Amino acid sequence: MQQRQYRIPKEVTTELKINKMLYLYDLLFLVALIIVRLIALPFIPYVLHLPFTCFLVGFGLFLVIRPTTNPEKRMVHVLYYALIKKKDTYMALADRNESSKGA
Repeated sequence: MQQRQYRIPKEVTTELKINKMLYLYDLLFLVALIIVRLIALPFIPYVLHLPFTCFLVGFGLFLVIRPTTNPEKRMVHVLYYALIKKKDTYMALADRNESSKGA
């Protein structure tokens, strides 16, 4: 009997990549949007089915992309952090002149 060998990831936080651009999290997020579409479709007039589907596809792709300013996070995380941040907390901004000079 042949013994199976499984690859054990070195890091637990490593994302599972399905293909060159698609990760497992992205696929599950898009599947969740498809389920939301299927649930919401009976409540939407028939003439708006196609625009609603196009909106969900565009919105889903927008939320899954990674911004150039923070490539480790997806846009959905960036928007979430922007919405929940405390407005009365002081956040220092880095001076662009100091960062371009180098240390």
